[in-house]
Amino acid sequence: MRDSYKEDRLRQRTVDLVSMSSVVNSEGERIMADKIKAILSDFDVFKKYPEYLRICPVKDDLNQRYSIMALVKKPGVTKTVLGIGHFDTVAIEDYGSLKSFAHQPQELAVQLKKSIQDPEILQDLENSNFLFGRGSLDMKSGIAIWLELLNELDQQNTGKNLLVCFVCDEEGNSKGMIDAIPFIRQMIDDHQLDVISAIDTDYTSPQFSGDTRRFLYGGTIGKILVQYLCVGKEAHAADPFAGIDANELVSALIEEINMNIAYCDKNDLDVTVPPITLSIKDDKQQYSVQTAKMASVTFNVATIGKDIREWEKLFFEAADKAQKRVLDKIDKNYQEYCSLKGILCSPLQNKVKIKSFRNDVNLDLNLGDNEDERDFSLRYVKKQASIDSGAQIILFLSMPYYPHHTLDKNIAKHQEFVDEMFACAPEYTYLPYYPYISDLSFVSRANPKDIDAIRQLIPGYDKLNRVDWVSLDELNVPMMNVGPWGKDAHKFTERVYVPSILEVYEILEKYLAK
Repeated sequence: MRDSYKEDRLRQRTVDLVSMSSVVNSEGERIMADKIKAILSDFDVFKKYPEYLRICPVKDDLNQRYSIMALVKKPGVTKTVLGIGHFDTVAIEDYGSLKSFAHQPQELAVQLKKSIQDPEILQDLENSNFLFGRGSLDMKSGIAIWLELLNELDQQNTGKNLLVCFVCDEEGNSKGMIDAIPFIRQMIDDHQLDVISAIDTDYTSPQFSGDTRRFLYGGTIGKILVQYLCVGKEAHAADPFAGIDANELVSALIEEINMNIAYCDKNDLDVTVPPITLSIKDDKQQYSVQTAKMASVTFNVATIGKDIREWEKLFFEAADKAQKRVLDKIDKNYQEYCSLKGILCSPLQNKVKIKSFRNDVNLDLNLGDNEDERDFSLRYVKKQASIDSGAQIILFLSMPYYPHHTLDKNIAKHQEFVDEMFACAPEYTYLPYYPYISDLSFVSRANPKDIDAIRQLIPGYDKLNRVDWVSLDELNVPMMNVGPWGKDAHKFTERVYVPSILEVYEILEKYLAK
């Protein structure tokens, strides 16, 4: 039987959080952190034990953002669950003319009814169990769960402590979680906690139309950002065969890699989505009839099995296929053009070198204020490329890097964790990897060989990296994601199914009581 009182509290808590903008990389994140800190400070447990509430500043942050840690500790209990939730959201530009309603769930639903034609969305708009608005699903409903648990847990007899980290910047570079790791380690040491598991309450969604299953995710996918800098051979637009168009090289890379299932990662447990482009740009700052000398493309690549060196080999080979396709096309078109023109066809003798970047040259470059980390890495490679000559494709990686993890049921404490969670959520379906990337990447040990590889493949790594990999080795806890269920995260029709917020609350309440 549903606890309507608790469900209403969770709904209202979610509405209150959604009503405040906390778009990633904005001062709204700091204001939201202030709000969460104020809510927690008003709980009796933190009035009594203020030392159990700590802030974790993001280093060198222009918006002075910070994350918050909150601990409820039971007398004589050392077993501790680490809870995680991010309070930032993606931007609201996708709401278009309805931007002013993005943080007003009730008013937004009224406005959406006037324009939405999709029958499934219309049906959900008529269902009071769905709550619309930016962050309703991803993931302020998950934050509401942790707030209610921290408030209630103080009055309950439980077999576990609860340490929750409310983090910023998950939708950006996960700086909130990454910079909180040393603070988490300090809290663990200060209070002699034995962290037995980490649980994220990030959202879950249908895997196909009509899917109403709920999920326990025993891990998370990883992510690498694969970038290519294509250096062409510039030419006048009236003499295109005298050069190699850098944009043509980028186009060939996209044709080879983008949405190509040959580049899905797979193992015995799962298969990832294929790579997708995130950005394309060339170096021309103004109009001219000269072809582009340099152009770049960035691919988002989900990982679950391959190590970094395997990916490097695969994407090196992809670049080789792309350059051959371009040169064959240029040669073929040039011969046909010469035939049409009735002129002598001299061999073009074009060559494109393929290179993997290495951090073996120390360049005097620093990350600029407000400079995007991807742009910094690209600038780093461009400066190194300018030393070389000739057409080339340079493969490199960019921040952020997210390691993949999954529970190993051959490890006793992992299997025990799964069994305990299933006992609390018997109707849920277990899947090995959370499919949307998450801060769970930073609660467990990464493959040392992969760390060595990214140190070489990410330009300016030492100036960009902020992950304390040693602390992750020390933390190294089994993880799971169990979050509210809803639809259309990162879309203007984002919505959470309110009864699922209560479901997750009750699952975690049972787990903490054991």
